[in-house]
Amino acid sequence: MNKSHIVKLLSLILIAVPAVFFSAAQAQQQPGQPPAGQQPPPEPKNLQVLKGMNRQQVIQEMRAWSAALGVECNFCHQNPFEADTPRKQVARLMQRDYVSGLKHKDGSAVSCQDCHRGEPNPLRTQPYASVMGKAVSGLQVLPKERVQGAMQAFTKALGVKCEYCHTETDFGDETPRKQITRFMMTEFSRGLTRPDGTAIGCNDCHQGHAKPLSHLPFPHREQRPAPAPGNPPAEKKPNQ
Repeated sequence: MNKSHIVKLLSLILIAVPAVFFSAAQAQQQPGQPPAGQQPPPEPKNLQVLKGMNRQQVIQEMRAWSAALGVECNFCHQNPFEADTPRKQVARLMQRDYVSGLKHKDGSAVSCQDCHRGEPNPLRTQPYASVMGKAVSGLQVLPKERVQGAMQAFTKALGVKCEYCHTETDFGDETPRKQITRFMMTEFSRGLTRPDGTAIGCNDCHQGHAKPLSHLPFPHREQRPAPAPGNPPAEKKPNQ
């Protein structure tokens, strides 16, 4: 074997040996662990309804929520991410009382997508998608013999009077709140049950309040005081 062959053989050995050791080190590394010398990412903090989930599970759940509402992370989170915000508290309540507290009639689980469908505030658009500009008359979702009892249940559950949805001059007139009521019945209350299989009603969510989330003690952003009468707000100077 001449000198050039020996040099080539030594070069191949010098290249192969580190590769073998690197492959062996990778094989010993546990799945899901960061490479040697790299710090693992911190586990999520301030979990209240997702307790027991690891970081990857929490991230997966957050991605599902953001897709269902059509929003980004900063819709609920601020820096630092574990800090409480009003929307995080709403999300916890929705997850605890609705997503985990309800089932479809076929026994399948409820998710954010079932109600939101890509909208952070689904009632602003969905109830009117197929009815705006169309004349509606007569009963739509209730048989005649159930109307009186249903109306009494509605007013009690929402803490309102008949005029909340109906016009005083003609109860048969179409109103936006009638449309919302039909939407809530056909899309939610008729198709959902409690975990034990019993039927749900308006009171399961409203509990005497027309807007069930509005009365809850969530923190609100501080409102700037209104300017005193006769003292208009100071105008901003250019580049100020």
